[in-house]
Amino acid sequence: MTEATTMGTSTNPERVGFSPRRVAIIAVNTLTEAVRQKVFILFLLIGLVFIASAVFFAQFTFGEQMKFIKDTCLGVISVISTLIAIVGTAQLLPSEVENRTIYTILAKPVRRFEFLLGKFCGGLLLLLLSVAAMCILFAAVLWIKEQGMIRELSQSYVGETPEAHVEAAKQIEQVKVELRDVELVKALIAELAKATLIAAVTLLISTFSTSLVFNVVVPFMVFVAGMLRGSAAEMWGAHRVFMAILAVIPDFGLFSLADEINLGKVVPWSHVAQIVTYGLTRALVIVVAAHLVFARREI
Repeated sequence: MTEATTMGTSTNPERVGFSPRRVAIIAVNTLTEAVRQKVFILFLLIGLVFIASAVFFAQFTFGEQMKFIKDTCLGVISVISTLIAIVGTAQLLPSEVENRTIYTILAKPVRRFEFLLGKFCGGLLLLLLSVAAMCILFAAVLWIKEQGMIRELSQSYVGETPEAHVEAAKQIEQVKVELRDVELVKALIAELAKATLIAAVTLLISTFSTSLVFNVVVPFMVFVAGMLRGSAAEMWGAHRVFMAILAVIPDFGLFSLADEINLGKVVPWSHVAQIVTYGLTRALVIVVAAHLVFARREI
């Protein structure tokens, strides 16, 4: 990696001060390497294809089309972002050990925390770019659907009475409101926070495991357990031992706002802020724990 040759030649990297520049260099190189991975390209292409295909489902009524497009696109973004967060982060450290580049990097004036944080930030950049690409296509699908519906409504009321034209204007305005729903932005922000948290969990697992399969399977199991955490808490609320175990598992169910939005509910920005704060705080704690493990790992 290029950062290994641009960071000096100190023999004791643990004594150098923290450098955001070194973290940024590692993050950019991590992103560059990650986008070349076939798995990442495959996941992203699958997501883009599914989102793009949503525009062709026109056999439903207006309300059904809106619900279908929103539900499908948000679901695809949720699944693909989770897969990229797990698989993309799971191979960050094992690939460095396998390629032996980690030995060269840590022999330079690079703290282990800088290396770990740089790898994590690079993974987050990959995740952010992936979600951004899917969101852009999602917006394009909504725009195409909006223009098609407006054109269809305008043509269907040609030659009708003035009252009919007023009704058409109301329906066109409803189409714009439905397809320019700011609630979708809230759902996407929550999904990004969820993916960040699962990426932090995956990073923690990868600090003490060199098996790529283990690094993928365990975070996925944690994610499933986190999605079921709310139901488990209701069932075992009277058992302190179970509740103590559940307290360690992040509640990934909190981030699922798509169902509420599709039901027409308005999610307050304050609730979104609480969700994002919960996710980022948990992620920060987990990254610190990953550093404590990685700092003591023999390399």
